[in-house]
Amino acid sequence: MSEGPVLGVHGDGDSCHALAVDPSGRILGSGASGPANWEVVGIEAAGAALRAAVREALERARLAPEDVVASVFGLAGVDFPSDRLRLRGVPEALGLTGPCEITNDSFAALRAGASSPWGVCVIAGRGAVAAGRNPSGEVYRTLGLGPLFGDAGSTAEVADDAVSAIADEFTGRGPKTLLTTLLCERTGSSSALELIEGLARGRIDSAGFAPVVFEAAGRGDPVARGILARAGEALGRSAALVVRALRMQDLEFELVLAGSVFEADPAFVRDALEETIRRTAPRCRSTLLGVPPVVGAALLAFELGQMPVEGLRERLGLAARELFRAA
Repeated sequence: MSEGPVLGVHGDGDSCHALAVDPSGRILGSGASGPANWEVVGIEAAGAALRAAVREALERARLAPEDVVASVFGLAGVDFPSDRLRLRGVPEALGLTGPCEITNDSFAALRAGASSPWGVCVIAGRGAVAAGRNPSGEVYRTLGLGPLFGDAGSTAEVADDAVSAIADEFTGRGPKTLLTTLLCERTGSSSALELIEGLARGRIDSAGFAPVVFEAAGRGDPVARGILARAGEALGRSAALVVRALRMQDLEFELVLAGSVFEADPAFVRDALEETIRRTAPRCRSTLLGVPPVVGAALLAFELGQMPVEGLRERLGLAARELFRAA
């Protein structure tokens, strides 16, 4: 066990954050930069974002890289062992000499959101993934590579289902839906046919359609509510898979929910998810991630350095919330 400052880093397709934290849970320095998911922006841009955030945090903390006793990088896009190999040059280039772990960002979100070191986490935003850790320390997660590989429920699938619903109404295959009117307004289309043509010919991108589905659901549209319920069921099945793999069916644990789907959800996704997972794990209780996931990366770094973490999560989480709110 080594006493000293640790470094936690979280990076995804939107941003990258780094925290240098002392053993009492006090934030010594923080750094922020752009997207750090190498699958989205490429390995060079991701590496540059990670290095920028870490260097800023260390400079603000007045620490040299060799002062850091342990570090954890929780990164979106770390899906296979080869991804860790691909990214291991980042801590080496930074001069970090202590124990370092590169892991999927879902484990950072889980550690940040759960009051215990174990539980289950579901992230649903641009992508979807479920991950967990049991009391014995075993970990498991889904692939997080989209519906083709078993992970549905992201904003991409919600948007795709909205397009299908519009097409079904137009052809008579499905019921009328407020989505047609709202998405015509959103895209400046004069009719459903013009909207469908724009989508089919690539002139209109459906990537931003998910918020419109949430709006329509909030206004009582049954088709939109059905789309969100199916997303919740899919996410619940992924969480239940993790629960079974880790033999947690009979345990009481926290189910941490993170990502833009849950931030925007007027309960339709969450209700369906909870109903689905409770068939497998009736004692689980869901909680929304209320602190930046980089907090979890820092806590994992303390554990990697075999340092005590009791009481640090609440202290660090509050400080990080205030820090990023001010930023």
